[in-house]
Amino acid sequence: MTKRALIVGGSGGIGRGIAVRLAGAGWTVLAHGRKEDALAQTLAAVSAAGGAGESFQAELTDPEQVTALADWASRGGRLDAVIWTAAGGRSVPTAPESFEEWDRTLAGILHAPMRLTALTLPAVRAAEGAYLYLCGIYAKIGMAKMAAHCAGRHGLEGFAKALFEEVREDGVRVTLLHPGFVNTQMTNPERLDPAKCVQVEDIAEMAALAVTLPANACVTEMMVRPQRSPYR
Repeated sequence: MTKRALIVGGSGGIGRGIAVRLAGAGWTVLAHGRKEDALAQTLAAVSAAGGAGESFQAELTDPEQVTALADWASRGGRLDAVIWTAAGGRSVPTAPESFEEWDRTLAGILHAPMRLTALTLPAVRAAEGAYLYLCGIYAKIGMAKMAAHCAGRHGLEGFAKALFEEVREDGVRVTLLHPGFVNTQMTNPERLDPAKCVQVEDIAEMAALAVTLPANACVTEMMVRPQRSPYR
């Protein structure tokens, strides 16, 4: 039976890299994104890797759209992996004027993955599948003017750790993946040397490892950093 993976944020650099890696291993890719043209590029890359895929557009800050995404991904009755790579959040000071941005950030990077997980869990349980959350360094540190983003990432880490304890006896794996500086289109080459950054393909390999381990093992947390400092 062909395995199916929902990749949330599959239209971006890391999400697309994971989609291509899994497609090359024979998985069917269900790619989520917000932009139709970017999703089309992901599906073209999946096809070029010898795989098959479908796409779904949804705004993650809208609970109804998150529900629709979960329903679409679960329609086959089983789902072998849900991989969360979506990010978001702007730099704003801690002040009453930031409440709206805080709400938007937390809706997209904490409430949405929690909601999606709860809605897709029956399908993932049926497959004895896996959840993978790209959380990142903001789950480990605090940074000025990034209060909601750091809070959301810390919260997602806590959610994933609690989820593992809840579903491990069902054969469902849960992994946190914390990338360091990754060479994507967001990398500022004046500040960071792209060649010394972690490459998208490296993160894709770690993601593939997490969701394809034998059923008796689970990597619960991985941190991937550049071997050499990428700072200029």
